[in-house]
Amino acid sequence: MAPTPPPGTAFSSGPHGRSLIATQDFTPGSLIATFSSPTLALPDGPSMKTTCNYCLRVGSNEGFSPVSLKACTGCKAAVYCGPICQRAHWKAIHKAECKMFGRIREATGKDWLPTPVRALAQVLLTNDKTIRDPFDGDDPLEGNLDGFKADEQVWGDFELQAMAAMTYSGVFMNEDGLRVAMRFLCQIQTNAFNRLDADTGMSGIFLDPALARVNHSCVPSAFIGFDKRAATLRAERPIKEGEEITISYIENDKPRSVRRQGLRLYHFECDCPRCLDDLDVYQVAQTSPVISLNSFSLQPDLAKFREPAIDKSGISMKQIEDIYKAVYDQTKPEQDNSIEAAQARWKLCKPLVEAKMWAVEPLPTTILLLATNWQTNYKWAVYALPLACFLATHCDPIKLVAPFMSWRIKGIMVITKLLAFTGELTSSGDLAKRCTHEGIVGALAMADQVTMCQALLHIVVHQGSIGAAEDWDVLKEAKMMLKDLESLPGRQDESNLVQAWAKDPEDLQAKAFFESEVLKPVNTLASFAPEILEDVLIQGQGLVVRR
Repeated sequence: MAPTPPPGTAFSSGPHGRSLIATQDFTPGSLIATFSSPTLALPDGPSMKTTCNYCLRVGSNEGFSPVSLKACTGCKAAVYCGPICQRAHWKAIHKAECKMFGRIREATGKDWLPTPVRALAQVLLTNDKTIRDPFDGDDPLEGNLDGFKADEQVWGDFELQAMAAMTYSGVFMNEDGLRVAMRFLCQIQTNAFNRLDADTGMSGIFLDPALARVNHSCVPSAFIGFDKRAATLRAERPIKEGEEITISYIENDKPRSVRRQGLRLYHFECDCPRCLDDLDVYQVAQTSPVISLNSFSLQPDLAKFREPAIDKSGISMKQIEDIYKAVYDQTKPEQDNSIEAAQARWKLCKPLVEAKMWAVEPLPTTILLLATNWQTNYKWAVYALPLACFLATHCDPIKLVAPFMSWRIKGIMVITKLLAFTGELTSSGDLAKRCTHEGIVGALAMADQVTMCQALLHIVVHQGSIGAAEDWDVLKEAKMMLKDLESLPGRQDESNLVQAWAKDPEDLQAKAFFESEVLKPVNTLASFAPEILEDVLIQGQGLVVRR
């Protein structure tokens, strides 16, 4: 059956092929559509043991997570958060899959399959072991078959994957059957979305034929969020009636050559303004229609977006691409979080540092990896706070101008939790023993960290309510933390001023209080980040010394 467009949208065709068009206006953050009946929704292979295989909630089968998972008693491979999900998955697919995992274990000694192989096997099993097209109808899914065939290595990998799926699913294999199975695999590769979220442990693929109609742009008008077995499509900027709705299939803050490589398996070359004019993130941010929304954020100075204090005279886009490639070729940042790797990345990024182009990759990721590593390190956790403040004020707002984007919200939550941690050290008098940087110690000693946390949580709740579902874990946690903070005795005046600011950021008294008690200490802490990075990554000091 051909998909139908969600309310408020229509299917169309144009220069970029099939597309999704708005039939009404959408404001930034507004929900365009929810897709809750996917053709495919499954965790990736390694995550089968940590994710409910039906609702896709991330949990644990070890009993230490709020979501306790139990394995299927038959195959021991798939896990579930409860009997309702187990029964639903059994009816949908696992009745056939359960036997398949027995064959897999017998043949390989493993109880999981690579994600594309399992996805294809599900398609084959759903069709009663006959080769029928689950993506049929008057408007079948695009498969880019000729493009995949032209890539000998990719086509060879697809053939192996298709043969494995047919073998384990029990589908009779012949030349015609293999050819059709490979077409299914091409359609899955072309139309499925990656549910990866390293922060939550969420992973796997999601395929809905209607959502697959949304085309790509490196300057998208909308974005996708995943929540369990559903996907939501929300406006990233204002969308007018009759306008095409676009999303980014890739991380669009990378250099143009990297973006093009990321789009290789989609078999098209993006012709958006970012790609045609080879714009950097600052140039894209300068023309964003949602800059004004940052008046309620950690970067309310809108001039920072429109007139960034950077110096591009000594660096070209070609040099930026070379830096990016050198970093990822030499240091493998996603695999190596050692201080030695960070030092190598920092040295390669020095031209970006000198140009103060802090938001240009790979510089933000270099800082983020170090900050993430320090957050869980007893010795270095205090030093993670200035880095987190710097990312939230100098990097993330330029990369993601809309303040309701989940990445920016999660960055503010990181600052909040680090402030709670350092607040305990400050009140106990242990901060100076743990931190040798006088600037950090002095800034935190002068700051009202409870007020800072309260204001930051209001930002999270406000922006999260715009751009995320109400049951988003980050939003729920922020609401609980905020409720606890605002019930603390002895700080009614401060709490009232924060609440007044949250209600009206332009209220003169409340705004002055926010700037003095929240923005000033955040910016002070952020100002220490460059020297901390320089001390640790260039001078190689074991501790940051400023005494």
